[in-house]
Amino acid sequence: MLRRAPLFATLMILWCHSAFAQVDLMGVWRPLPRNQDGSGMTGDIAGVPVSDAARWRLQSWSPEDFDVTEWACRPHAWDYSLEGPLSALRIWADIDQATQKVIAFHGHLNQQEQETTIWMDGRPRPPANALHTWSGFSTGEWDGDVLVVTTTHLKEAYLRRSGLMHSDQATIRTRYRRMGDYLQTTSIIYDPVMMTEPYVRSTMMWVLDPALPMSPYPCEEATETALARGHVPHFLPGKSPLPGLNKDLTDRFGTPYEPRLGGAPTMYPEYIAKMKAMPKPPKVATGVGEGGN
Repeated sequence: MLRRAPLFATLMILWCHSAFAQVDLMGVWRPLPRNQDGSGMTGDIAGVPVSDAARWRLQSWSPEDFDVTEWACRPHAWDYSLEGPLSALRIWADIDQATQKVIAFHGHLNQQEQETTIWMDGRPRPPANALHTWSGFSTGEWDGDVLVVTTTHLKEAYLRRSGLMHSDQATIRTRYRRMGDYLQTTSIIYDPVMMTEPYVRSTMMWVLDPALPMSPYPCEEATETALARGHVPHFLPGKSPLPGLNKDLTDRFGTPYEPRLGGAPTMYPEYIAKMKAMPKPPKVATGVGEGGN
């Protein structure tokens, strides 16, 4: 019995360390300035491991998509709203009174008032044909002091609001890490339809701000620009006017055309040497926006 005492003590220490490693994520969090996902001209997807399907989806996208009445108040999915705009974040929890265990975390983002539920009670994931929503179905587990959230059952939604999308088959793993009064998230997107490799985004950072007001975000559908009934804005392959897809244009950095088409090789540092040997387009684009979502 005495020989088992050290083993029992060790197991208790490991259990206690795991239990106490869980941190409090609840509160109101103010977003910190950061570089958004994306760079260069609109339509430039360098650094994104897109498949041919994602590339064709982007090249067919039209900015008039925003004028379609049905999309006037298109929800911005939870994973996009985390990374895209600088959005205030509130996190709270459902706690079982008897055990004081967290049943679920809930999150609210000011951008388009998106909300999510992260189930912590070990419930099973729904079947593949269950309802897909803008926030999906999320479960969480602790990896030391990091909350790891796995999300499935998503609708097709923005990665960037210029035609780059993830499919409804995507799985997104988000890691929430609190460091003092700062909260950092890293998301990894696995998408068998739109991506050939996982896509990592790690720029999201907030600071705890209990006095931060959470303003409402009302949105009412309206016809902002008249479009013919049944018209679906789009461009045929090779006909997109997006500046990032124009072979004769470049940005202020002189980025060649080929890397702007994205793909897994463009994610890696060694691709820079290959870019230096590529011809630069003859004209620098003026009057076009750069970067961001």
